[in-house]
Amino acid sequence: MRATLEDLFKALRGSGLDVALNAQIDASRAVALVGWADRDLLKSALRTTLVKALPDHAVFDDCFERFFSFSAFRQLRPSPAVQLAQLAPSAVSPAPTFGTYGQGGNGASGLAAMVFSGDSAALAKRLKEAARQIGLTDIWVFSQKGYYIQKLQRQMGLEALDREIAEVSRQTPTAPQVVELRQVRQRVFEEVRNFVEQQLALYGTAPTRQLHDDFLQTQKLAHIERRDFQRMHEIVRRIAKRLAERHARRNRRQLRGQLDFRKTLRRNATYGGVMFETFWRSEVVDRPRVIAICDVSGSVRAYARFLLLFLYSLNELVSDIRSFAFTNHLVDVSPTFASMPVEQAVDKIIGAVGGRGTDYGQMFLDVLTQVLPKVDRKTTVLILGDARNNHGDAQVGVLNLLHQRSRRVVWLNPESRLLWGQGDSEMKRYLPFCHIARECSSLKQLERVLDDLLRTHGNG
Repeated sequence: MRATLEDLFKALRGSGLDVALNAQIDASRAVALVGWADRDLLKSALRTTLVKALPDHAVFDDCFERFFSFSAFRQLRPSPAVQLAQLAPSAVSPAPTFGTYGQGGNGASGLAAMVFSGDSAALAKRLKEAARQIGLTDIWVFSQKGYYIQKLQRQMGLEALDREIAEVSRQTPTAPQVVELRQVRQRVFEEVRNFVEQQLALYGTAPTRQLHDDFLQTQKLAHIERRDFQRMHEIVRRIAKRLAERHARRNRRQLRGQLDFRKTLRRNATYGGVMFETFWRSEVVDRPRVIAICDVSGSVRAYARFLLLFLYSLNELVSDIRSFAFTNHLVDVSPTFASMPVEQAVDKIIGAVGGRGTDYGQMFLDVLTQVLPKVDRKTTVLILGDARNNHGDAQVGVLNLLHQRSRRVVWLNPESRLLWGQGDSEMKRYLPFCHIARECSSLKQLERVLDDLLRTHGNG
């Protein structure tokens, strides 16, 4: 039963639950106490020891039911059309032990005899043991399905059964048992295929999702299909939570400051110099104030979507976010984020402001009146855009004013650096007035930029 419990742990991880080692030890002890006889009691004991968060109870219950359910050969019925004596001579011999399955004629004939007699329990046991022999619990991607189907068929004895069918066909090609044997072969193949698919769904859900998530994080944001938007939003929230936790810990350490030796020694003099109480020089760590200016024209809107999602998911670390969007004229979109959920706000903004005819010159003229008065030495100005200005006036002087007045100006450009300054790109003219300028075309690059931004802000 230890192997069964280990397979259950693997299935839970395959369903996306984080099963820690200490939880596995507790679960093993609980099973030793309650036993395997009472299904509901076993389920309750395992849920109590393995699941730490209430939302994960539904995931555990679903995985538990799928793991302990077995539907293979359940609808099998005895076949009245053919008597066992009509099969090949070896078919009427006793069914061999599992170790001889697939290694000779007896294994194949025993398999056929079990199907004809409708012995679903023996067939189910044989299938489960064969699956354990080939390590089917290691399946975790769709491309492995064919490989494991072939291995499981071989372990069940289908190759030997194929040889028996060929032998009987040569002797009596029109005999009814030939048709029956072929039907047996097809029935066993279908059960094997269905079982492998069930195991893939049980053990491979989380790894397959992780592979897809890894692909989405490295894919250019402009190439993300709309059907993947919801998944991307979940990935953004997860990454933002990870960044928030990481930098919150760093901020707490900085808030604590350095050890105040004089005060510590003075206050612990009554303890003979043993430092039971420590005192620290507290420091104030300001959370960054961010003004985000996003180009939402057709070529850049996908990048703006995920940058804004990221920023507003970091509300624990960023004390004040003001957002502006433009294609030519600058529009303050902060009230939209204040009045509705982030995903809906992003869709509304891109639909209302997005368009063609990008004009960075006009945008920077609007910055003079709408943004510059709000900028001080605590403000980070984050600009997202490809800097392609349709050969208009770049208004570089306004960016210079932002550079002088702000804590830092960060420009994220979704285009490759090789294209900066090519054609109507004004990026090289803007570069001298940016504290940081990065190529940023994927979610992974965006995460790295925001991580660096939060880290450098915390360091002064």
